[in-house]
Amino acid sequence: MRTAKFSILLAAGAMLALSAHAQVPTSLKPLTDDQRNLAANNTDNHRLLDGVSALQAKNFTVAEAVFGEMLQHDQSNADANFYMGVAKMSLGKWDEAKKYLEVAVKKSPKNPDPKSRLGVTYAKLGDTAGANAQRADLVKMDKDCKGTCRYSQFILDGIVMIDQALAQPPAPPAAAPTPPAPPKTN
Repeated sequence: MRTAKFSILLAAGAMLALSAHAQVPTSLKPLTDDQRNLAANNTDNHRLLDGVSALQAKNFTVAEAVFGEMLQHDQSNADANFYMGVAKMSLGKWDEAKKYLEVAVKKSPKNPDPKSRLGVTYAKLGDTAGANAQRADLVKMDKDCKGTCRYSQFILDGIVMIDQALAQPPAPPAAAPTPPAPPKTN
C-alpha cells in the first residue's frame, strides 16, 4: 500500500469505543503536522483526512459521503474501505459496514484494526462464527507478536472489542425504507 505509513498513523488514531448501539469514535487523536503535510501532497490523502476529520467530529454522514466519493474512484482503497466501514458502523448500518470492512481486512491482513471492527460487525449481525474467526485471527497475531510489536495494544484492544460485542445481543435488523406516499388525487 503506497500510503502505509499514513495508513498506520491514521489507523492507530482510530481506535473507537464500543457503545450499546454502535461503535462511535470518542477520542480520535488530532492529526500531526506530518500527517497533514503528507495529505497535502496527495489528493486521495487530502480527502482521506477530510473523512477522518468528519469521524473525529462525529459527523458520520459527512464521513460516509467523503469515503463514498473516494471509493467511486478506487473501490480497492484499503483505507477508504476501512473508514467507510467505521462510518457505517457508527451509523448503525451493520450490513453495509460488513462489505467495506471485509475489503479492508483482505487488503490489509496484518492490520488488527479492520479485523477488530469486522469482528464487532459480525457480532452485531448475529454472525457469532464470523466474529469468533476474526477474534481467532487476532489471538494468533498476539501470539506471533509476543507483546512486542507496534500493534500489540491494538490487537489486545480488538480482542476486547469483539468480546464485548459478542456479550451483547445482536443489533436489530435495519428497517426497510418507507416508500413514498402515493400522490393525492382529487
